[in-house]
Amino acid sequence: MSEDSGKYLCIAALTAAGALGAWTSWACRRARRHGAPGSDAIVWGALALVYFLFALTKLAKVLGWLKGLGAWLRVLARQQGLYEGRRPFQVAVTVTIVAIVGVLMAIGIASMRDYIKRYRLAIGFTGLAVGYGMIRFVSLHEVDAWSAAVPWARVVVELTAATGASAVAVARLRRLRVVARL
Repeated sequence: MSEDSGKYLCIAALTAAGALGAWTSWACRRARRHGAPGSDAIVWGALALVYFLFALTKLAKVLGWLKGLGAWLRVLARQQGLYEGRRPFQVAVTVTIVAIVGVLMAIGIASMRDYIKRYRLAIGFTGLAVGYGMIRFVSLHEVDAWSAAVPWARVVVELTAATGASAVAVARLRRLRVVARL
């Protein structure tokens, strides 16, 4: 698989996760109107929005619309005097992001049995992709070196996140369909 095809595959997977999240949100709202448990509609809508924005950002990057943004942000940081002492900040932010993603995944895994709170697992998967993107944005030298050595890792993380959140959305949709039949 070429590097470009991996990027387009991620865009498609992220868009599909967004579409499934939107569909799940709509189904939860409909179920709630009919008296079935569906209070998680807002969460699914927010997850759909995150995946759509992530897919659009990735598409803009692939199409070259974000060229120069990183350089502009570096120039801005240098002008504000934030660039020289950035290493302790980068390390602290990276460790914090990893801890938050770990907590989100742990809460999600612990909530798997409750079909209404299962969205927490989808939030954990979303945190995985967003956290990885944020860590790449922080641009810690060790992370950048690792990313350069393992260029396929970003595709794996994004596909895992999109697939995991999509699977949780499908499980919720199936549960809503069972409840609707009753």
